[in-house]
Amino acid sequence: MVWPFVAIILTQAAVASFSMQMVSSLRAYVTGESLWSKGQHDAIYYLNRYISTGDKSFLRRFDLAMEYPLGDRVARLALEANPPDIEAAYQGFLDGGNYPGDIPGLIWLFQYFRWFSYMDQAIGDWRIAETALLRLDDLADELRDRPATVAQAVDLKRLDEINDIITPLTTKFSISLGNGTRFVQTALLIANIAIAALFIAMTLLRLDNFVRHRRRIEDELSWHAAHDSLTGLPNRRSFEFELETAMADRSKPLTLMFLDLDQFKLVNDSGGHAAGDELLRRVAAILPTHLRKGDVFARLGGDEFGLVLNDCPPQLGRAMAQRLREAVETIDFVWQGQAHRVSASIGLVQLDRVNIGLAAALRAADLACYIAKEQGRNRVHVHAEDNAAEAELSADMGWVQRLHRALEEDRFELHAQPIVPIGNTQSGGEHVELLLRMRDSTHDDLVPPGAFIPAAERFGLMPAIDRWVVKTALKTIVARGERARGATYAINISGMTLTDDLFQTFLHDALASAGVAPEVLCFEITETSAVANLDRAAAFMESMRQLGCRFALDDFGVGMSSLTYLKRLPVDYLKIDGSFVRDMLTDTSDRATVQMINHLAHMAGKQTIAEFVETPAILAALTEIGVDYAQGYAVARPAAFTAQPDATEPERMRA
Repeated sequence: MVWPFVAIILTQAAVASFSMQMVSSLRAYVTGESLWSKGQHDAIYYLNRYISTGDKSFLRRFDLAMEYPLGDRVARLALEANPPDIEAAYQGFLDGGNYPGDIPGLIWLFQYFRWFSYMDQAIGDWRIAETALLRLDDLADELRDRPATVAQAVDLKRLDEINDIITPLTTKFSISLGNGTRFVQTALLIANIAIAALFIAMTLLRLDNFVRHRRRIEDELSWHAAHDSLTGLPNRRSFEFELETAMADRSKPLTLMFLDLDQFKLVNDSGGHAAGDELLRRVAAILPTHLRKGDVFARLGGDEFGLVLNDCPPQLGRAMAQRLREAVETIDFVWQGQAHRVSASIGLVQLDRVNIGLAAALRAADLACYIAKEQGRNRVHVHAEDNAAEAELSADMGWVQRLHRALEEDRFELHAQPIVPIGNTQSGGEHVELLLRMRDSTHDDLVPPGAFIPAAERFGLMPAIDRWVVKTALKTIVARGERARGATYAINISGMTLTDDLFQTFLHDALASAGVAPEVLCFEITETSAVANLDRAAAFMESMRQLGCRFALDDFGVGMSSLTYLKRLPVDYLKIDGSFVRDMLTDTSDRATVQMINHLAHMAGKQTIAEFVETPAILAALTEIGVDYAQGYAVARPAAFTAQPDATEPERMRA
């Protein structure tokens, strides 16, 4: 019979739902009590400061602090009214600083469980504490009408008396809530255990159903292990298995393709990840209609797809590749009223006559796809099996040769993005981060660093590029004259340069030759490279700090394992990684991470800089948290770093 299981499951669900609601509501009260206590303590502190100093700014802070307990008082009175005023109670709790998602639980618990002994006792203490709190508010009103310069011992004594009344009551309130929470948790735990035990006993009687259910779960897990959750296509693991199996049969021609969407990042940047995900699903739904039965079509990751076409001779493989490219090109993709042109680059490898392994085949297809993009995108490139080594070397060395030419022809440029103080941070001189760009020799466009830095790091060109940056920066700083006095110019240093024993000597010589005060330089080192080269990074920082240079730890928060090493790195600033800042308004975990990093930095005596501050709302949230500096489009866009700062124009970058 099924109904006993249904009854038990429904009962378990009801108990679990009630447990979550009850515990969540009790915890919300504990959190609200913390806010109430903090507001009360802050109010007493600011009133004390006002009595002692006569500074009216402390009265304003007192009023702000009192908003929390007074808001909770409005909520309590509204709930005790007959009938209860739910809207007023909600607004009162909201004014009391409570999280909006917790307020329905606060109201629910007060309405239906205030008779509960622990809750009743806590509410009683709450009422008594509010009486003393109102005395505190009355004292503040009296003080407003007096001259601000008069400090009276009797007022301080009255303030102490009020504090002596409130403090024990807040403690009793907290203890009552804690006892109530533990009692409820224990009772609910016993109820859950009892129901679970009954469920287990009945489950043992229906073991056959349980086994079948387990098999279904295993099948589902197996499917997910072999498929991409977004598109439902086979994933890379499944794709490589199918390819290796097909390659083992040399009797039939085999075609391998890599298909990569062009300019996919633009879709993500303009429409968000939801737009990118929808485009991927469209591609995954349309392209299989152009394939034969038995062909393998998989998503390898990001915007890259793979195809294995069995029994597919070269001519047919090329024709199918062109057909797939045209199918992608005909996709009419419109997101939120904005039309996006969709195209794909395809790399094709014919494996029927080539005796190579799986890794080499994948590498060849990736290389062919890369060349298709390099040749202008929206095309098919067929890998030449007799010239694979030269093609791969040419592709790998392409950026290296361009970087060498850029260094020789002085086609690198520095752009500067302001870093501005926010909140109560004192404003000093000019503070900017210097950003590297490369001028394309063919189209005269600016190439972003993300396009060439990986190749520079892979082939050991970063020390030379970092030297160019330092020399050019120092030359421009000298040319800026008085504007550079007291300024801060942040220069990025790569992890590879940190391990270059000659770079420190170069810096000493460059500073001495340019005559630039070391105090204006702030070197930015990524968290990952600093931790990877911890000893060298620490030694480099100590040496340069002795000259007067400062340091910032960039992209902080991505590799949180480095928190234990923070005390070994003598940095002045922590730059909170933009991945947390960008979504902090919609993702509570990101906001909590920003708050945690900011608190940690301040506890360590360091200042914080938030990256990717793209909207005024994010800027306001960072100000509220207490972050010291902001950098991003909401503050200012990067502009050319020249001797004439007023004549600079915002950069225009190639997509």
